[in-house]
Amino acid sequence: MPSYAKRQTKSGTVIDVRFRIMNDAGVEVQKRLCGYPNKRAAQQAYMDFMKDYTPPTLTTETKNDERNERFFYPSLMKEYLLNRKSELAVSSYVDFEWTINKYITPYFKDCYIPDLTKADLSQWQSERWAEVNTKTGRQYSQKYLTKLRTVLMTFLNYCENIHNITNVYKNVPKPRRKEMREEMKFWEIDEFELFSENVEDILWKTLFMMLFYSGCRIGEALALQTNDVYKSDDGNYCINVRKTLTRKTGNKSISYELIAPKTSTSNRTVILPDIMTAQIEEYLNYKSAQETAEPFFFGGEIPLSPTSVKNHFLDSTKKAGVKRIRIHDLRHSHASMLIHLGVPITVISKRLGHSSVKMTLERYSHCYSDGENVAVSAINEATKKQRDKK
Repeated sequence: MPSYAKRQTKSGTVIDVRFRIMNDAGVEVQKRLCGYPNKRAAQQAYMDFMKDYTPPTLTTETKNDERNERFFYPSLMKEYLLNRKSELAVSSYVDFEWTINKYITPYFKDCYIPDLTKADLSQWQSERWAEVNTKTGRQYSQKYLTKLRTVLMTFLNYCENIHNITNVYKNVPKPRRKEMREEMKFWEIDEFELFSENVEDILWKTLFMMLFYSGCRIGEALALQTNDVYKSDDGNYCINVRKTLTRKTGNKSISYELIAPKTSTSNRTVILPDIMTAQIEEYLNYKSAQETAEPFFFGGEIPLSPTSVKNHFLDSTKKAGVKRIRIHDLRHSHASMLIHLGVPITVISKRLGHSSVKMTLERYSHCYSDGENVAVSAINEATKKQRDKK
C-alpha cells in the first residue's frame, strides 16, 4: 500500500509517495517517488509506475508465499477501496462501499483473484440476475443489475491495470431482460392544490410548495440557508442552489453534511412563480415571530430530518385523498407541468439542473405522447393558411 508524506523544500511543500516492490533478487524493498505538488499528482505517479512495473520471475516457493499475501480478494479489495475513497465524494463512496459489501464481498471473500475463471464470474452474475429484492418481492431491474456488474468490472480492471491480473470478466456477456417500464407518477396542479390545502403547518406547506414550484431536489431544498432565498429586483423570489444535503457521511458521529450538488450544472438560480411570493413572506414572518435559529431556511439551527419530511408528506397525502407519490415525484410533477405548458425543453433542462438536454428528453419523453397530433395539427394549420392566401 502506498503512503504519502509532505516535505518542505525551498520552493514550497511537495508530496512524496513510498511503497514496496520486489527487486530483481526477489527481495521486497521500498520504492520512493518524490517531489509532487499535491497528493493527486503523487497518486497518479504511483499508478503510472505500477502500470509499467513488472514483478521479477519468482521461484515456485516465492509465488506460493505471494499468493497467500497479495492477491487474495480481501487484500486487493482493501487496496482498491482506499484508491476509490480518494477519488469519490463521501456520499458516493458510502454507497459504493455498501454495494460491494452486500453483493460482491460475500461471494468472492475467499477467492484468489488470478484464479477466477469466466465460469466463476458468470455464476455470480447469473445468481444476481435471478435474485429477488426482499423489500419488493420482485427481481432487480436491468439498470440496477448493470450497476452491480459495473462495480465488479471496475474492481477487476483495477487489478489488471495495477497488478497485471487478467480481467476475464470482460469476456462474460451481460445478460439482458426485457422489462415493462414503470409509469412515472406525478401530480397535476389541481392534485397538488388539493394536497396543499391539507397541509396545515406553514413550515411543511412552504417546503412542499417549494419542491413542486421550483423542481429542485429534496436534498437541495433542505440544504438551503437563509441567504439562499432572496427577492430579486423584479419582485420574484429566487433560490440559489449551490449545495445539497446528504446523510451519508461515512462517520457515525456526523449526522449530515453539505456537499456540492449532483453535477456542475446543478449549480443554478431558480426563479419562483408569483404563487410563492405570499407563501414565503408569510413563512418568513412566522420564523421571525418564532425566533427560529439560523442558518437553515427549512429547519433552523439544523436541517429537517428525512423521516419527518416523509411522514408529514404521507400524512397530508392520505388526508387529501390524492394518489400516493414519492417526495422526489414532486420534481417530476414540476417537469411534467412545464412540458404541458409548452416551455422549451432547453429551459426545463436548465431549471432542473440536468447535465444535458438529452437527459431531460430521455427522462420525460413519455410526457410528449401527443407529439404526433401536435405536429400534424401544426402542418394542417400552416397548409390551411397557405391555401387561404390563394
